Amino acid sequence: MNFSPGLRHVLIAASLTLSAASAQTVTVPTDQGPVIGSVGTFQQFMGIPYAAPPTGANRWKAPQPAPTWTTPRDARTPGNICPQVVIALFPVPGRTPGEILGNEDCLFLNVYAPKGSTAASKRPVMVWLHGGSFVAGAGSSYDASVLAQKNDIVVVTLNYRLGALGFLALPALDAEAQGGASGNYGLLDQQAALKWVQRNIVAFGGDPAHVTVAGESAGGMSVCAQLASPQAAGLFQQAIIQSGLCTSPGNAVLQKDAAARNVKYADKLGCRSDDLACLRRADVASVLTTKVPGLRPISNLVWSPTYGTPLLPLPLHDAFAQGKFNRVPVMAGTNHDEGRLFVPVASPDGSPVSLVKYWASAGLLVGTPRAQRVLLQYPFRRYGTPALAFATMFTDGVFSCPAIRVDNALSKYVPLYAYEFNDPQAVSVIKSPSDLPGLGSYHSSSLVYAFQTPLAGVADSGAFSPAQRALSDAFSGAWANFVKTGTPNASGATTWQVFDPAHANVQVFTPTSVRESTNFTTDHKCAFWLALDVK
Repeated sequence: MNFSPGLRHVLIAASLTLSAASAQTVTVPTDQGPVIGSVGTFQQFMGIPYAAPPTGANRWKAPQPAPTWTTPRDARTPGNICPQVVIALFPVPGRTPGEILGNEDCLFLNVYAPKGSTAASKRPVMVWLHGGSFVAGAGSSYDASVLAQKNDIVVVTLNYRLGALGFLALPALDAEAQGGASGNYGLLDQQAALKWVQRNIVAFGGDPAHVTVAGESAGGMSVCAQLASPQAAGLFQQAIIQSGLCTSPGNAVLQKDAAARNVKYADKLGCRSDDLACLRRADVASVLTTKVPGLRPISNLVWSPTYGTPLLPLPLHDAFAQGKFNRVPVMAGTNHDEGRLFVPVASPDGSPVSLVKYWASAGLLVGTPRAQRVLLQYPFRRYGTPALAFATMFTDGVFSCPAIRVDNALSKYVPLYAYEFNDPQAVSVIKSPSDLPGLGSYHSSSLVYAFQTPLAGVADSGAFSPAQRALSDAFSGAWANFVKTGTPNASGATTWQVFDPAHANVQVFTPTSVRESTNFTTDHKCAFWLALDVK
């Protein structure tokens, strides 16, 4: 699963609108037409369309050329977010679970640049791919102003199509798709945005030859997909993978299998699977809420990248193991307690996780034949509660050890810097389940430390203690150093060594130190998980 606490756009969009209204303006040319941004302590451009609206006949098609204009376009407020369903696991202030948000006309991006940026600046660029299990989130959820201004870089955030609108594969769609393979529209959107960056970022002060693609959770998996996509070659020169789940259980679905499976989805939607006119007329709410039966809900991404296509010829693990990927320097990491955020998945009714629910969750995660072996590795008595045993199992099996598998593979071909974020009391406004000792460094907790701005409904950077502020400076600084130089080390430093599979050296970020550790694989039982090899 690739959930990430997205859907923060409601509060952030409001604050951005207020700040834009009172700021000075700057006009910048693009190949579509001029755009008007706001200038305060930084320069900000919001809601720039990078492709045509994927509506009507463009639904379930590759992104089409963006609109053009001659009169300067106001780019001081965010564009529409892509259609999505509010998820109970990540509540949105003022919204109820199951509520539909967004508009299909949603292919917008946002640019943050240091004040005074011009075409002559040629600053390094970071392109951010948001998380949200490929069903939620928005680029405008992330305020990259501090990251850009403080570190003298340009940051681009973007929307991409989500859920069935972003990843539906069907035989009838295959017949009309270039290359004969449908689906992966969300990944094609990301590539369209990266191409927009190549054409236009100079005008905003960025260097198109110095682009880092970065993302967390589903965004991290998207980074892995772009690394493995021949069609993304040359669109970026470095990559940051945060909590990417790139080789986690259930994530290697072949496109032909998804297309055959989704025939049932079309039937449930009320259309024949070959009646594309009917499918493209279907209302958004029905498209988003109609489910595909028969999948393991705890580990499978129903709507996510699929493989065996010109866009993604090989599953990620195979592409990385065979060296068939875009070879650029990589920085990759996870959080120490990723799985604690997902305890409600094991107990959706909100009650404490019982032994029965824990046993059942293990079977859903790895399959019934392997469940007993996993349960023996994580006896609940050792952890105090079934909830903490489940959370630790989930962290190790879904995040930490698959990440090491990726590190082992990529590091044979490119410089790779591995890390773990570990603040035992990471700032959060999310309530911890009663049967956990706390959320620890939960899934997505590192983002407020990296961006150093509040994430609405998740965490507030203003709540940092002095030690957490120092941790944030070190963590965010490492990201920025990597964006600027291809190494997370500060200028002249060599304390963070490239990953060596023989030592499994991981840089660990805590409130008291930043240091190399060779205990990561032992701490997370990776010898067990990598031998288990759950597909």
